[in-house]
Amino acid sequence: MKDRLLLILAALVMAAVAWSFWHYLGQDAWPVLLLLALVSVIADNYRLRRALRQGGSRPR
Repeated sequence: MKDRLLLILAALVMAAVAWSFWHYLGQDAWPVLLLLALVSVIADNYRLRRALRQGGSRPR
């Protein structure tokens, strides 16, 4: 029962965050999402390149 309540609480919090994100940013939300995706891809690329250098593998 406690797990269900925590799951419902988490869902309500995430719904409120999603609503406020779209409500307050409106049309500017898409560039923010694209910027977050770009930063994520760049960070992942940096991490993978560093792992390749340390592991001795060569990129294909």
